[in-house]
Amino acid sequence: MRLLVLLLASLVASKAVANTEATPHPNERDYIIEVLIFSQQPGKGSTELPGKPHTFSPLQEPALQIGPSPAWSQLTKQPSGNYLPQEALLVREADALKRNKDYRLLFHETWRMRLVSEDRSLPLLIEGGDYYDGMPELQGKLKLSVARYLHLETDLFLNTFEPLAESNQDTPLARSLHPLPLAEEQLDPSKLRKGSSLVEGQYKVKDSAGMHQRRRMRSGDLHFIDSPYLGLLIKIERAPE
Repeated sequence: MRLLVLLLASLVASKAVANTEATPHPNERDYIIEVLIFSQQPGKGSTELPGKPHTFSPLQEPALQIGPSPAWSQLTKQPSGNYLPQEALLVREADALKRNKDYRLLFHETWRMRLVSEDRSLPLLIEGGDYYDGMPELQGKLKLSVARYLHLETDLFLNTFEPLAESNQDTPLARSLHPLPLAEEQLDPSKLRKGSSLVEGQYKVKDSAGMHQRRRMRSGDLHFIDSPYLGLLIKIERAPE
């Protein structure tokens, strides 16, 4: 009898936990998200240098590509979810970055998506800037989630490149330094982001400056995230029903 009571109690508790996990947070809903990412020079007195060359491995898990992403398309094995572009609102901020010689706007996208809890959110794949031998200057992932607050996690890299010596081109070593499938190296210029271009020649990644941060945010506010070589502006607002 006592064993039966324990089993019933365990069953009730497990159902309660399952119901709690299945109940979405009230803030889970559609949002309008706008993100600008730009390169910048480190401030005076900064001693941080770019890190070693970084390349992303092919993804096995589902992810969502945000905007034109020809390089990520070659590394993504799972189909991405829906990308719903929206009209950009941070136009003045984007124009100010373009006019300032100290910055280069690499990525600017506005889209609508449903934000969910962190354990259920998908990686957001982004890239931008110019392409050297099929590799973008900016490449990385964002992760957006919501609970009591909005949460952003960045895993971004700004790559700089150097040309391969002619004697090293088309060798096994050169191919091993290239992160993209060789059959897909030639990108279609029409598939690039507006403002991006293809740089002719064969290159390898010289070094990569990362931005790895977590930020808690409120909807409706414009947030600025800073690192020595990259800057990010993001605004998230509740979408109309």
